[in-house]
Amino acid sequence: MKNTLDNKEHILAKWLSGEISDNELVASEGEEVLKELKQVTEEVDQWLLPSYDTEAGYQKMKDRIKLKPSSVPPSKWPKILVLILAGSLIGLGLIMWLGNKKEKVKAASGETINYAFHDGSEVWLNDGSSIEYNTEEWSSHRAVELEGEALFEVNKGAPFTVKTVNGLITVLGTQFNVNSWGKKLHVECYEGKVQVQSGDQTTVLTANESVYVIDGKMRAIQNINNATPAWQQGELRFYEDQLTTVCDELERQYQITVDLKASDRIFTGSFREGDLEKALRNICKPLGLNYTISPDNKTVVIE
Repeated sequence: MKNTLDNKEHILAKWLSGEISDNELVASEGEEVLKELKQVTEEVDQWLLPSYDTEAGYQKMKDRIKLKPSSVPPSKWPKILVLILAGSLIGLGLIMWLGNKKEKVKAASGETINYAFHDGSEVWLNDGSSIEYNTEEWSSHRAVELEGEALFEVNKGAPFTVKTVNGLITVLGTQFNVNSWGKKLHVECYEGKVQVQSGDQTTVLTANESVYVIDGKMRAIQNINNATPAWQQGELRFYEDQLTTVCDELERQYQITVDLKASDRIFTGSFREGDLEKALRNICKPLGLNYTISPDNKTVVIE
């Protein structure tokens, strides 16, 4: 009987993981088994719990319960396994849900926002930028995932890490700005020290220093005079940025669509927010490009 039950459990696990189809399950175990299993999985889906490895969880459940085959008539195995599966899914789902409490904060296009963490540290998000972090682990592991640009003011405490697709920034207590759009990372340090890591390249910034990482290559440290990021003063600066990246920023700032008909190229320069016409002049004139603004001010063509 033990071999028979083990085989049926194996078939159940394969169906849950998608290795066998409904028809194959019916051919092996019958229509009633499929009906009962689908009823359970449909109910579980409605709980909206995080995804999990069903077969691995089912195996752990089997090891934990250690069901005695001799005490279970073969004709009853589907109902018993269905009940055990339901309990297992509830337990695993709740554990993963409780241990995965993440907070996401995003600034809408054209606006900036200020957000305070539980320890009093703060972040100012530039337009279109977002952060995400685990609230449950914050006291011991202050890790933030950033997309876009943000100014951080960090209180002393556990190490504070900012993760971007272009690199990792680690501090203990300081004020710094991180810009990570496209393939570029730009970090400015205003107080304390900041460690910037990208691939196998690492550098440490002190107050009034900045560094660029462009296409995975870290440039030399530069001195800066500003005590806050330029975007907080209404100015947007670019350093060896792709023109497509600059156009993306124009779209975020002015809620427009940019049709770039010219070939992509590198732009270094700045412009102030609030005046689309002047911004386009500052961008296009140095590159020898022309621009046209639609009558409704919703579309810009650069060629």
